[in-house]
Amino acid sequence: MKYILFIATLVSCALATNLEVTANNFYHKDGEKKAVFSGNVVAKEEGNLIKANKITVYLDENSEAREYVASGKVYFELKAPKRFIKGRCARIRYVPIEDKYYLNGNVAVEDVLNKRKIFGDEIIVDNKNGASYAKSTNKKPVKFVFKVKSKDSSKKKKSKKNGKK
Repeated sequence: MKYILFIATLVSCALATNLEVTANNFYHKDGEKKAVFSGNVVAKEEGNLIKANKITVYLDENSEAREYVASGKVYFELKAPKRFIKGRCARIRYVPIEDKYYLNGNVAVEDVLNKRKIFGDEIIVDNKNGASYAKSTNKKPVKFVFKVKSKDSSKKKKSKKNGKK
């Protein structure tokens, strides 16, 4: 019965919204302030999606999620006002009170709305301040891929405006 209450509390209180986690396995020990989900883990919260081999949810004194960590072949889709990114990495740590995602380990991110890509060893997505930070801890540099407006595309737009095809 305690486990059912724990899950109900976790789902209803986490992140001041609903955090829905499904997995092959679940572990929580009374008195510990964490819950561990493993095996085909899928976490959903307000349009965000994280898939991983394992997700550990760390709880505060009210059994609300104060942070969670996903590890092992992580795939993510993260949405915020004016932002939609998706990608992969080895590990994600999310801190709800900061509204920050810490992405680590061979990170590849696609900014869907702005059609950009970034690759690095560590990327921080700060939704509260609308900022992102990237760094490389290995010998490979951070890589950022932008779309560049070509001269041909601007000529085509001008031709269409002038009624030419």
